[in-house]
Amino acid sequence: EFSSDVTVIDDENNKTFDAHIYMNNTLAYGGYKFFQTSYDTDEKGTQLSVNKDPGVEITYIGYALLFLGLVLNLFDKKSRFQSLLRKIKKMPIASFLLPIMFLTLSTSSIAQKYSPFINNYLSDYKANSKGLSDTFGSLVVQGSDGRMKPLDTQNREVLNKLSGRGSWQGMSANQVVLGMFSRPDIWKKVEIIKVKTPKLRNLLGVDKDHKLVRFADFFDENGNYKLTGEVERANKLVPSQRGTYERDLIKVDERLNITFMSFRGVLLTLFPVPDNDNNKWVDFKTMFSTVDNSLLKRSANRLLDAAYNRNFDEGLLCIEDIREYQQGFGSSVMPEQKKLDTEIWFNKTLLFIKLFIAYLLIGFVLLIYGMSSMFYNRLISSKIRVVVVAISIILLLVHTFGIAVRWYIGGFAPLTSTYETMIYIAYSAVVGGLFFFRKSIIALSASFMMAGIFIFAAFLGEIDPEITSLVPVLKSYWLSVHVSLITASYGFFGIGAVLGIISLLLFMLRNKTRSHIDKHIKNITYINEVALLLGLTLLVIGNFLGGIWANESWGRYWGWDPKETWAYISILVYTIVLHIHLLKKFYSPYLFAVLSMLAFFSILMTYFGVNFYLAGLHSYATRDPVPIPTWAYYMVGTVFLLTVFSYPKRRLQKE
Repeated sequence: EFSSDVTVIDDENNKTFDAHIYMNNTLAYGGYKFFQTSYDTDEKGTQLSVNKDPGVEITYIGYALLFLGLVLNLFDKKSRFQSLLRKIKKMPIASFLLPIMFLTLSTSSIAQKYSPFINNYLSDYKANSKGLSDTFGSLVVQGSDGRMKPLDTQNREVLNKLSGRGSWQGMSANQVVLGMFSRPDIWKKVEIIKVKTPKLRNLLGVDKDHKLVRFADFFDENGNYKLTGEVERANKLVPSQRGTYERDLIKVDERLNITFMSFRGVLLTLFPVPDNDNNKWVDFKTMFSTVDNSLLKRSANRLLDAAYNRNFDEGLLCIEDIREYQQGFGSSVMPEQKKLDTEIWFNKTLLFIKLFIAYLLIGFVLLIYGMSSMFYNRLISSKIRVVVVAISIILLLVHTFGIAVRWYIGGFAPLTSTYETMIYIAYSAVVGGLFFFRKSIIALSASFMMAGIFIFAAFLGEIDPEITSLVPVLKSYWLSVHVSLITASYGFFGIGAVLGIISLLLFMLRNKTRSHIDKHIKNITYINEVALLLGLTLLVIGNFLGGIWANESWGRYWGWDPKETWAYISILVYTIVLHIHLLKKFYSPYLFAVLSMLAFFSILMTYFGVNFYLAGLHSYATRDPVPIPTWAYYMVGTVFLLTVFSYPKRRLQKE
């Protein structure tokens, strides 16, 4: 963080005082604002930017009037929004209920593909080490980013990076990491490292059908690393020129390094260094050589011996000795016990995974039932609608609880990473569906499916769910307001895109004997337009609030950062879509459905494209751009086919 301590000397007013300037904490004096920008290259001087804007109050008043106008537009009885709501209220009610079935994850047995000794060890270790490993996971660890967290959390992150799984052969992440550290000689010979491409598996000399390989498979009989040349070649390539094989090479090389660090216990920074100004915590090896505490060293050795010899009960007391040491020398930076227990419990619940299953399941069934209701022109009772709404409220409350717990654990609004914002977009989609579109089974199904898709995407391999420390620039109340409004708008735009797809499917189902479908298409179009109006309102307000945050933090409203630019493009795109109805000669429900679907690509570019392909202030990732994923081409192809095949039946009957 750039930070400066300065002294202000005002001879004219005979004033002298000290000030601390850093991001989100500017110095305002004499009508000027001073912003921390950088340091001199020799780090002997600081660089401040200066701004004097006499019109800032007028600008903010203008913004406030814009916000007020956008909000009042939603309540004005003569507005397009209220006109659409009146039409929606006249729609027939159709809803459906299906019990929620959560998937249960079966635990697999130890595969009989190792030596008898290893099989015996793994079976015994799996059956008897859970108590010790869970207690081990309750210790506090200092992460690589400085965040203090339960070791349980870090162990889950390690196993997820190594194997892409939350458990291995029925063992928890705590069992796996403790086993890797205490018996590396055995764990080097078990299949735990994920390799995606058959070509890379062939290079390693393993069965091409094995998605997990052994640490030992990466080295020849002389101990030489088999991938040295290939990894160097892949790293020299421009990221956009790397194929699936090269990308897998680089990721596997990273997994191998994490595995090696796990064998050595490098990541187990469990021991606070007494009287350290930076509150540094160190691993076992460093502790043995730098910390003067014979009791701690004896307990640490006994813990490793207990895990090595599988005398698991003996290790429990040793862990308590380590915990007492942590509390004695590291309590100043340790989270309170209640927060640690909450994080461990939250890790075990897998709450958002269960939510994604429920959302997709309910959304899919509602969609099928809604489509069949339209197809056969039938309604169902309002009692079933009440039950569906009740289930929706329960799911929304669970989702709210999950976000609140993550907020409590991290200490700040969970809106700072791709994973967190995707969870929030899903949340906004459900809120929109429940509070604005609950009378339409199709709209409600669209909101659930969009929520499920976004949560599912949040758990894909490229996205890290880790809770990290908040970077200095984001330590502002503006974060919650600005980001929450913008990401909420994405949920409404997502609902609009799904409704556009459903409308095109209904166009394809039209014929002379199903004239009633035309009425449903019009109803869906009304709901779609309401969703886009709400989304655009949130997007505009959120972006202008971001301009205020930028001005207060570094003295400018707009910087043409890629995220800002694409947000501006998205506003223009959806403004055009929402005003297309004024062109009576060209407007039709078919055109609106197509545009609402195509417009969502601007949101995908604003969100995913900027985050992963364009470097900028708002990017969550700073790595080089990567090739466009295959699913994007399938999405474009699907949109194209829907547009083409629904085109011949685009004209609805006139009322």
